[in-house]
Amino acid sequence: MILADALEALWKRCPHMRDRVVTEQAEIREHINVFVGKEDVRYTGGLQTPLPNSVEISIIPAISGG
Repeated sequence: MILADALEALWKRCPHMRDRVVTEQAEIREHINVFVGKEDVRYTGGLQTPLPNSVEISIIPAISGG
């Protein structure tokens, strides 16, 4: 299984989240950080990142301020 498969399952349960996490081109939005375990998926293959058994997926919006 890859990250894209897990997210598709999430979208089926919570369809309103999809547009908040990915763009119309099915890419993770710039201000959203997604981790598989402790690894940022931007450096592990994006939506094609393989998912080991029982791994935790974290979806975290970037926070900024001043």
